[in-house]
Amino acid sequence: MSRRYRPVENHDHLYRDNTTNAIINTNMNEYQSYIANREKLQSDKERIENLEGKVDSLQGDISDIKNLLLKIVDK
Repeated sequence: MSRRYRPVENHDHLYRDNTTNAIINTNMNEYQSYIANREKLQSDKERIENLEGKVDSLQGDISDIKNLLLKIVDK
């Protein structure tokens, strides 16, 4: 790494950017693992949001059915 980066103590693949103070990870395997994990978490979040929407819709449908059944029973 150039003078712009200095090694982080006790971490072989981590460097600190002297300009921004950011930590840079040069281990591509760890980076790819991080990206895959982030994508899986995003996919899981979208799936949960989709399921929550379906549950809300089903609750509304059940409420409508219940109201219709109550009307039928009252007649």
